[in-house]
Amino acid sequence: MSSLTRTAYVARNVIKFGSISVIGLALVWSGLVAAIRAYRIARPTPPDIKFGPMPAIVFPQKTFETKNFTLELPKDSFPKFPTQAKVYVIYRPISTLTALETDTQTANNLGFYSKPVEVKTGVYQFTKADLDQTLTMNVLDGSFLLSYPYKNDQILINSKNLPDDKQAVSLSKNFLDSANKFPDDLEEGSQTITYWQISSQAIKKVSSFSQANATKVEFDRQKLDEEYPVVSSNPDAPPISILISASSVEAKRIIDVSYKYTPVDRQSFSTYPLRSVDRAWQDLKAGQYWPSRDSQNSSITIRNVYLAYYEPTNLTNFLQPIYVFEGDSNFIAYVSAIDPAQISAR
Repeated sequence: MSSLTRTAYVARNVIKFGSISVIGLALVWSGLVAAIRAYRIARPTPPDIKFGPMPAIVFPQKTFETKNFTLELPKDSFPKFPTQAKVYVIYRPISTLTALETDTQTANNLGFYSKPVEVKTGVYQFTKADLDQTLTMNVLDGSFLLSYPYKNDQILINSKNLPDDKQAVSLSKNFLDSANKFPDDLEEGSQTITYWQISSQAIKKVSSFSQANATKVEFDRQKLDEEYPVVSSNPDAPPISILISASSVEAKRIIDVSYKYTPVDRQSFSTYPLRSVDRAWQDLKAGQYWPSRDSQNSSITIRNVYLAYYEPTNLTNFLQPIYVFEGDSNFIAYVSAIDPAQISAR
Protein backbone atom coordinates (compact mmCIF):
# COMPACT_ATOMS: atom_id res chain seq x y z
CA MET A 1 0.00 0.00 0.00
CA SER A 2 1.49 3.32 -1.04
CA SER A 3 2.00 5.99 1.59
CA LEU A 4 -0.63 8.18 -0.10
CA THR A 5 -3.19 5.35 -0.10
CA ARG A 6 -2.43 4.50 3.52
CA THR A 7 -2.81 8.16 4.53
CA ALA A 8 -6.23 8.28 2.87
CA TYR A 9 -7.21 5.01 4.59
CA VAL A 10 -6.18 6.30 8.00
CA ALA A 11 -7.95 9.60 7.39
CA ARG A 12 -11.19 7.85 6.48
CA ASN A 13 -11.06 5.74 9.62
CA VAL A 14 -10.29 8.76 11.79
CA ILE A 15 -13.32 10.57 10.33
CA LYS A 16 -15.50 7.45 10.62
CA PHE A 17 -14.64 6.55 14.21
CA GLY A 18 -14.34 10.20 15.24
CA SER A 19 -17.91 10.80 14.03
CA ILE A 20 -19.12 7.74 15.91
CA SER A 21 -17.39 9.00 19.07
CA VAL A 22 -18.96 12.46 18.72
CA ILE A 23 -22.42 10.96 18.23
CA GLY A 24 -21.84 8.63 21.18
CA LEU A 25 -20.78 11.51 23.42
CA ALA A 26 -23.81 13.55 22.31
CA LEU A 27 -26.15 10.67 23.19
CA VAL A 28 -24.46 10.18 26.57
CA TRP A 29 -24.72 13.92 27.28
CA SER A 30 -28.39 14.02 26.27
CA GLY A 31 -29.11 11.06 28.50
CA LEU A 32 -27.27 12.68 31.41
CA VAL A 33 -29.19 15.94 31.00
CA ALA A 34 -32.50 14.04 30.84
CA ALA A 35 -31.56 12.06 33.96
CA ILE A 36 -30.70 15.23 35.87
CA ARG A 37 -33.98 16.86 34.78
CA ALA A 38 -35.95 13.79 35.84
CA TYR A 39 -34.14 13.73 39.19
CA ARG A 40 -34.90 17.40 39.80
CA ILE A 41 -38.57 16.84 38.99
CA ALA A 42 -38.72 13.78 41.26
CA ARG A 43 -36.75 15.45 44.07
CA PRO A 44 -36.92 19.22 43.59
CA THR A 45 -34.87 21.56 45.75
CA PRO A 46 -37.16 22.90 48.49
CA PRO A 47 -38.34 26.49 47.89
CA ASP A 48 -36.09 28.98 49.66
CA ILE A 49 -38.78 31.59 50.57
CA LYS A 50 -36.10 34.29 50.93
CA PHE A 51 -38.52 37.21 50.96
CA GLY A 52 -40.67 35.93 53.80
CA PRO A 53 -44.48 35.82 53.60
CA MET A 54 -45.83 37.37 50.42
CA PRO A 55 -48.38 40.18 50.49
CA ALA A 56 -51.70 39.15 49.01
CA ILE A 57 -52.13 40.23 45.39
CA VAL A 58 -54.24 43.40 45.22
CA PHE A 59 -56.63 43.26 42.28
CA PRO A 60 -58.69 46.28 41.20
CA GLN A 61 -62.02 46.55 43.00
CA LYS A 62 -64.78 44.89 41.02
CA THR A 63 -68.26 43.68 41.94
CA PHE A 64 -69.14 40.28 40.51
CA GLU A 65 -71.38 37.30 41.10
CA THR A 66 -69.83 33.88 41.54
CA LYS A 67 -70.58 31.51 38.65
CA ASN A 68 -71.43 27.85 38.53
CA PHE A 69 -68.29 26.33 37.04
CA THR A 70 -67.81 23.10 35.18
CA LEU A 71 -64.62 21.73 33.69
CA GLU A 72 -63.94 20.48 30.17
CA LEU A 73 -60.22 20.20 29.47
CA PRO A 74 -58.15 18.36 26.87
CA LYS A 75 -57.52 14.78 28.08
CA ASP A 76 -60.11 15.47 30.81
CA SER A 77 -57.45 16.47 33.34
CA PHE A 78 -55.47 19.48 34.48
CA PRO A 79 -52.07 20.12 32.90
CA LYS A 80 -49.05 19.24 35.01
CA PHE A 81 -47.85 22.24 36.99
CA PRO A 82 -44.70 22.67 39.12
CA THR A 83 -44.96 22.52 42.90
CA GLN A 84 -43.00 25.76 43.24
CA ALA A 85 -42.34 28.92 41.22
CA LYS A 86 -40.22 32.05 41.29
CA VAL A 87 -41.31 35.34 42.80
CA TYR A 88 -39.45 38.25 41.19
CA VAL A 89 -38.32 41.57 42.62
CA ILE A 90 -39.82 44.75 41.16
CA TYR A 91 -37.66 47.87 41.05
CA ARG A 92 -39.13 51.02 42.57
CA PRO A 93 -37.66 54.55 42.57
CA ILE A 94 -35.71 55.49 45.68
CA SER A 95 -37.44 58.86 45.96
CA THR A 96 -40.22 60.76 44.23
CA LEU A 97 -37.87 63.70 43.59
CA THR A 98 -35.30 61.53 41.81
CA ALA A 99 -38.05 59.81 39.83
CA LEU A 100 -39.47 63.18 38.77
CA GLU A 101 -36.06 64.29 37.52
CA THR A 102 -35.73 61.08 35.50
CA ASP A 103 -39.23 61.35 34.04
CA THR A 104 -38.76 65.03 33.24
CA GLN A 105 -35.79 64.01 31.13
CA THR A 106 -37.96 61.36 29.50
CA ALA A 107 -40.56 64.03 28.70
CA ASN A 108 -37.86 66.25 27.21
CA ASN A 109 -36.68 63.35 25.04
CA LEU A 110 -40.24 63.13 23.69
CA GLY A 111 -40.38 66.85 22.93
CA PHE A 112 -42.30 67.97 26.02
CA TYR A 113 -40.41 70.88 27.58
CA SER A 114 -43.12 72.49 29.69
CA LYS A 115 -42.84 72.66 33.46
CA PRO A 116 -44.46 69.56 35.00
CA VAL A 117 -47.74 70.16 36.82
CA GLU A 118 -48.67 67.76 39.61
CA VAL A 119 -52.31 66.71 39.05
CA LYS A 120 -52.34 64.26 41.95
CA THR A 121 -49.77 62.63 44.21
CA GLY A 122 -46.91 61.37 42.08
CA VAL A 123 -48.69 62.12 38.77
CA TYR A 124 -47.42 64.99 36.60
CA GLN A 125 -48.56 66.47 33.30
CA PHE A 126 -46.44 67.93 30.53
CA THR A 127 -47.94 69.75 27.57
CA LYS A 128 -46.93 70.50 24.02
CA ALA A 129 -49.10 73.55 23.36
CA ASP A 130 -48.34 73.93 19.66
CA LEU A 131 -49.69 70.42 18.97
CA ASP A 132 -52.26 70.20 21.79
CA GLN A 133 -50.59 67.04 23.09
CA THR A 134 -50.49 66.01 26.75
CA LEU A 135 -48.09 63.65 28.48
CA THR A 136 -49.21 62.33 31.88
CA MET A 137 -46.53 60.54 33.88
CA ASN A 138 -46.78 58.58 37.12
CA VAL A 139 -43.32 58.91 38.64
CA LEU A 140 -44.12 56.32 41.32
CA ASP A 141 -44.50 53.40 38.91
CA GLY A 142 -43.00 54.75 35.64
CA SER A 143 -46.25 54.53 33.66
CA PHE A 144 -47.38 57.26 31.28
CA LEU A 145 -50.11 58.29 28.85
CA LEU A 146 -49.72 60.41 25.75
CA SER A 147 -52.90 61.88 24.33
CA TYR A 148 -53.98 64.06 21.43
CA PRO A 149 -57.56 65.07 20.46
CA TYR A 150 -57.31 63.29 17.11
CA LYS A 151 -61.09 63.11 16.66
CA ASN A 152 -61.06 66.88 16.16
CA ASP A 153 -58.34 66.78 13.51
CA GLN A 154 -60.13 66.48 10.18
CA ILE A 155 -56.89 66.57 8.20
CA LEU A 156 -55.52 63.65 10.20
CA ILE A 157 -58.76 61.70 9.82
CA ASN A 158 -58.68 62.10 6.04
CA SER A 159 -54.97 61.32 5.66
CA LYS A 160 -54.02 58.29 3.55
CA ASN A 161 -50.39 57.83 4.49
CA LEU A 162 -50.83 54.93 6.95
CA PRO A 163 -47.60 53.00 7.56
CA ASP A 164 -47.60 49.25 6.93
CA ASP A 165 -47.20 46.76 9.77
CA LYS A 166 -43.42 46.66 9.66
CA GLN A 167 -43.16 50.45 9.60
CA ALA A 168 -45.67 50.76 12.46
CA VAL A 169 -43.66 48.40 14.66
CA SER A 170 -40.44 50.27 13.81
CA LEU A 171 -42.02 53.65 14.63
CA SER A 172 -43.32 52.29 17.94
CA LYS A 173 -39.99 50.78 18.94
CA ASN A 174 -38.14 53.99 18.06
CA PHE A 175 -40.61 56.02 20.12
CA LEU A 176 -40.14 53.82 23.21
CA ASP A 177 -36.39 53.74 22.70
CA SER A 178 -36.21 57.54 22.51
CA ALA A 179 -38.05 57.66 25.84
CA ASN A 180 -35.63 55.09 27.30
CA LYS A 181 -38.68 52.87 27.88
CA PHE A 182 -37.78 49.88 25.73
CA PRO A 183 -36.08 47.25 27.94
CA ASP A 184 -34.72 43.97 26.65
CA ASP A 185 -37.74 41.85 27.51
CA LEU A 186 -39.92 44.07 25.33
CA GLU A 187 -37.37 43.84 22.52
CA GLU A 188 -37.44 40.04 22.86
CA GLY A 189 -41.21 39.90 23.26
CA SER A 190 -43.97 39.98 20.66
CA GLN A 191 -46.12 42.66 19.03
CA THR A 192 -49.76 42.57 17.96
CA ILE A 193 -51.06 44.77 15.14
CA THR A 194 -54.68 45.92 14.92
CA TYR A 195 -56.39 48.36 12.54
CA TRP A 196 -58.61 51.27 13.55
CA GLN A 197 -60.87 53.82 11.92
CA ILE A 198 -61.03 57.31 13.43
CA SER A 199 -63.99 59.61 12.84
CA SER A 200 -65.11 62.82 14.51
CA GLN A 201 -67.55 60.78 16.63
CA ALA A 202 -65.55 57.73 17.63
CA ILE A 203 -62.71 55.32 17.01
CA LYS A 204 -63.54 51.72 16.15
CA LYS A 205 -61.62 48.59 15.37
CA VAL A 206 -61.78 47.37 11.77
CA SER A 207 -60.80 44.09 10.18
CA SER A 208 -58.41 45.18 7.44
CA PHE A 209 -55.65 47.64 6.64
CA SER A 210 -57.66 49.07 3.72
CA GLN A 211 -60.45 50.21 6.05
CA ALA A 212 -58.12 51.88 8.56
CA ASN A 213 -56.70 55.33 9.08
CA ALA A 214 -54.80 54.30 12.21
CA THR A 215 -52.76 51.31 13.37
CA LYS A 216 -52.30 50.16 16.95
CA VAL A 217 -49.17 48.30 18.05
CA GLU A 218 -49.42 46.37 21.31
CA PHE A 219 -46.37 44.98 23.10
CA ASP A 220 -46.06 41.81 25.17
CA ARG A 221 -42.90 41.23 27.13
CA GLN A 222 -40.80 38.09 26.79
CA LYS A 223 -42.19 35.19 28.80
CA LEU A 224 -40.58 34.51 32.15
CA ASP A 225 -38.43 31.38 32.07
CA GLU A 226 -39.47 31.19 28.38
CA GLU A 227 -42.76 29.69 29.52
CA TYR A 228 -44.91 31.96 31.66
CA PRO A 229 -46.64 35.05 30.22
CA VAL A 230 -47.20 38.25 32.19
CA VAL A 231 -50.91 39.10 32.16
CA SER A 232 -52.63 42.38 33.03
CA SER A 233 -55.82 43.29 34.82
CA ASN A 234 -57.56 44.06 31.52
CA PRO A 235 -56.96 41.66 28.62
CA ASP A 236 -58.76 44.09 26.32
CA ALA A 237 -56.42 46.97 27.16
CA PRO A 238 -52.80 45.81 26.99
CA PRO A 239 -50.31 47.58 29.29
CA ILE A 240 -48.33 48.94 26.34
CA SER A 241 -50.08 50.20 23.22
CA ILE A 242 -49.22 52.84 20.64
CA LEU A 243 -51.72 54.30 18.17
CA ILE A 244 -50.20 55.53 14.89
CA SER A 245 -52.07 57.79 12.48
CA ALA A 246 -51.89 58.23 8.71
CA SER A 247 -50.86 61.87 9.08
CA SER A 248 -48.02 63.13 6.91
CA VAL A 249 -47.00 65.45 9.79
CA GLU A 250 -44.23 63.67 11.67
CA ALA A 251 -45.24 65.11 15.05
CA LYS A 252 -48.77 63.73 14.60
CA ARG A 253 -47.74 60.20 13.69
CA ILE A 254 -47.98 58.86 17.24
CA ILE A 255 -51.26 60.13 18.66
CA ASP A 256 -52.05 57.94 21.65
CA VAL A 257 -49.80 55.94 23.96
CA SER A 258 -50.57 53.86 27.03
CA TYR A 259 -47.49 52.58 28.83
CA LYS A 260 -47.65 50.48 31.99
CA TYR A 261 -44.53 48.41 32.52
CA THR A 262 -43.38 46.77 35.74
CA PRO A 263 -39.55 46.72 35.82
CA VAL A 264 -38.82 43.15 36.90
CA ASP A 265 -35.34 42.02 37.86
CA ARG A 266 -35.14 38.57 36.30
CA GLN A 267 -31.98 37.79 38.25
CA SER A 268 -33.46 38.66 41.66
CA PHE A 269 -35.99 36.06 42.71
CA SER A 270 -36.91 33.57 45.36
CA THR A 271 -38.82 30.29 45.03
CA TYR A 272 -42.15 29.72 46.77
CA PRO A 273 -44.43 26.70 47.09
CA LEU A 274 -47.59 26.75 44.98
CA ARG A 275 -51.08 25.70 45.89
CA SER A 276 -52.09 22.79 43.68
CA VAL A 277 -54.20 23.45 40.62
CA ASP A 278 -56.90 21.27 42.22
CA ARG A 279 -56.91 23.63 45.22
CA ALA A 280 -57.06 26.64 42.88
CA TRP A 281 -60.02 25.01 41.10
CA GLN A 282 -61.84 24.60 44.41
CA ASP A 283 -61.09 28.24 45.24
CA LEU A 284 -62.55 29.27 41.88
CA LYS A 285 -65.75 27.34 42.50
CA ALA A 286 -65.99 28.89 45.98
CA GLY A 287 -65.83 32.40 44.51
CA GLN A 288 -62.26 33.09 45.67
CA TYR A 289 -61.09 34.48 42.34
CA TRP A 290 -60.89 37.76 40.45
CA PRO A 291 -62.57 38.05 37.02
CA SER A 292 -60.25 39.68 34.54
CA ARG A 293 -63.03 39.41 31.97
CA ASP A 294 -66.46 38.62 33.38
CA SER A 295 -69.56 37.21 31.75
CA GLN A 296 -73.29 37.73 32.27
CA ASN A 297 -73.83 33.98 32.10
CA SER A 298 -74.49 32.31 35.43
CA SER A 299 -72.74 29.11 34.36
CA ILE A 300 -69.28 28.91 32.80
CA THR A 301 -67.40 25.95 31.38
CA ILE A 302 -63.64 26.28 31.95
CA ARG A 303 -61.67 25.00 28.96
CA ASN A 304 -58.10 26.17 29.59
CA VAL A 305 -55.88 26.59 32.67
CA TYR A 306 -52.32 27.86 32.76
CA LEU A 307 -49.73 29.47 35.03
CA ALA A 308 -48.79 33.12 34.49
CA TYR A 309 -47.57 36.21 36.33
CA TYR A 310 -49.82 39.12 37.23
CA GLU A 311 -48.77 42.66 36.24
CA PRO A 312 -49.62 44.53 39.48
CA THR A 313 -51.69 47.69 39.54
CA ASN A 314 -50.54 48.69 43.03
CA LEU A 315 -47.06 49.64 44.23
CA THR A 316 -45.92 46.20 45.32
CA ASN A 317 -42.31 45.03 45.28
CA PHE A 318 -43.01 41.54 43.96
CA LEU A 319 -44.23 39.90 40.77
CA GLN A 320 -46.22 36.82 41.74
CA PRO A 321 -47.56 33.79 39.84
CA ILE A 322 -51.27 33.15 39.33
CA TYR A 323 -53.46 30.47 37.81
CA VAL A 324 -55.46 31.69 34.82
CA PHE A 325 -58.82 30.02 34.13
CA GLU A 326 -60.34 30.65 30.70
CA GLY A 327 -63.86 29.65 29.78
CA ASP A 328 -66.84 30.16 27.53
CA SER A 329 -68.14 33.66 26.70
CA ASN A 330 -64.53 34.92 26.86
CA PHE A 331 -64.51 34.51 30.63
CA ILE A 332 -61.09 34.85 32.32
CA ALA A 333 -60.42 34.50 36.05
CA TYR A 334 -57.27 34.81 38.17
CA VAL A 335 -56.44 32.83 41.31
CA SER A 336 -53.27 33.45 43.29
CA ALA A 337 -50.88 30.53 42.84
CA ILE A 338 -48.75 30.98 45.96
CA ASP A 339 -49.46 28.50 48.76
CA PRO A 340 -51.85 30.33 51.16
CA ALA A 341 -49.53 29.38 54.05
CA GLN A 342 -46.94 31.76 52.52
CA ILE A 343 -49.34 34.73 52.19
CA SER A 344 -49.09 37.41 54.85
CA ALA A 345 -52.20 37.84 57.00
CA ARG A 346 -51.86 41.65 56.81
